[in-house]
Amino acid sequence: GRLSNKADLAYVKWAHSRGLQVWALFSNNFDPDLTTAALSTYERRLNMIKQLLAFAQMYQLQGINIDFENVYTKDKDKLTQFVREMTPLMHEQGLTVSIDVTPISNSEMWSVFYDRKALAEAVDYMIVMAYDEHWAASPIAGSVSSLPWAERSVRRIIEEEAVPPAKLILGIPYYTRLWTETAEGGETKVSSKTFSMDAAQQWISERKLKPVFDPATGQNYAEYKEKDGVLHRIWLEDETSIKARVQLVHKYGLAGVATWRRGFESEHIWSVLNEALLARQ
Repeated sequence: GRLSNKADLAYVKWAHSRGLQVWALFSNNFDPDLTTAALSTYERRLNMIKQLLAFAQMYQLQGINIDFENVYTKDKDKLTQFVREMTPLMHEQGLTVSIDVTPISNSEMWSVFYDRKALAEAVDYMIVMAYDEHWAASPIAGSVSSLPWAERSVRRIIEEEAVPPAKLILGIPYYTRLWTETAEGGETKVSSKTFSMDAAQQWISERKLKPVFDPATGQNYAEYKEKDGVLHRIWLEDETSIKARVQLVHKYGLAGVATWRRGFESEHIWSVLNEALLARQ
């Protein structure tokens, strides 16, 4: 139950000087065995909560964001109990509590262990990480987060898990993947490379490509074939996709958006995001 501290007071001061709140991310390091041990007893859970409260005071935080992933299904109830124990004590200190969840799937380690309904009752906000529809090692190329898939992810959590839309925050990616398809022995081999928004635009401009809108994903798409037949494909995160994602916030009455992560975005995308969010208010 002893926490490792990676907080940065200079960052907090930078954010506060711009009128921004800081919600610190509390991660389980995606380690299932460590998570089992940490959640196993009330004493260990309380020990973690006390440390978080102390860090929140030390770094003048406004909230805590819980990011537990890759957890054994057997720890489902323990995680829920931890959040139930933690939230009232955080609220006493004036802190907002949020938790990150994946879209609903059959994956035991990445989805099934979240009791989204019970967690939503305990926390102030639930952030659905609506990305990695096609992950880095995916056997087929595709969008990191196509718009129809992102919308289904939101709708299923609202309808199947009874999470109030006003508590739900849509997580959106500021990154994409460049996919490379090669033919080997009659099969198509796929590999990928993660690109920031600017890196993706640079790759396109260097090859003088003109992206086209792909209605199936709701994104701009580009491809490039080498002389040896190797095919490169990319579904873009840009002004078009960001505006479309914000429309989901308005359509379902969600609390807002969360982005992963700072540093992957084009500088102008913040104003695009802000204008789109304010458009319906």
